[in-house]
Amino acid sequence: MTNEFEFPVELKEAAGKGAARKVRAAGMVPGILYGHDTEPVMVTFEERLLVKALSTPAGRNIFLKFKSEAKELDGAKILIKDLQVHPLKRRFVHADFYKLDPNRAITAEVPLRMEGTAVGQKLGGILQIARHALEVSCLPDALPEAITVDISSLGFGDSIHISDIEEPEGVTFLQPGKLAVCAIVAPAASVEDEGEVEGEEEEVEEERSTESEEETE
Repeated sequence: MTNEFEFPVELKEAAGKGAARKVRAAGMVPGILYGHDTEPVMVTFEERLLVKALSTPAGRNIFLKFKSEAKELDGAKILIKDLQVHPLKRRFVHADFYKLDPNRAITAEVPLRMEGTAVGQKLGGILQIARHALEVSCLPDALPEAITVDISSLGFGDSIHISDIEEPEGVTFLQPGKLAVCAIVAPAASVEDEGEVEGEEEEVEEERSTESEEETE
């Protein structure tokens, strides 16, 4: 189960770009809170607290517990749904918060943690990771911080698919079970795979060049 992080917020009184700029100038970030049977509410919060919350092991899946003088906000259990970042300053400029209902399932991406050292790795093999997180559906209280994948028994050519991973209690995987999660490959095979990809790209470039010459003629 994901831990809670106490998160102070304030109601945002004014709307519009001008009001948002004033909020950011004061070191705050504007956001919006919504949810099932919940009217959207504009809020503001300190950016440093969001950074602190995201640095916890749960990351984006951390549950925020709003702390506010506004009764409609205080004590609300929240999940971060979306974050907007300034392309140049790399600062948060807006956040979407979803108010959780303990009796309604949510969807989220849960990170995968590879555990152990594969047999193939000890013999010089390379661990190739196809995906770092899984999409899941569950009640809020069942959302795990991470899903552990034991790779210790994998030899050369062995792989793990989503169907090979046991679903945590109360959690349903939403992606097809046939999708690969990771595999152990020989170093030579890894280099050959990269070469094939580069070769394909060169062929595409040659085809494009030929097409351009034909169009010119």
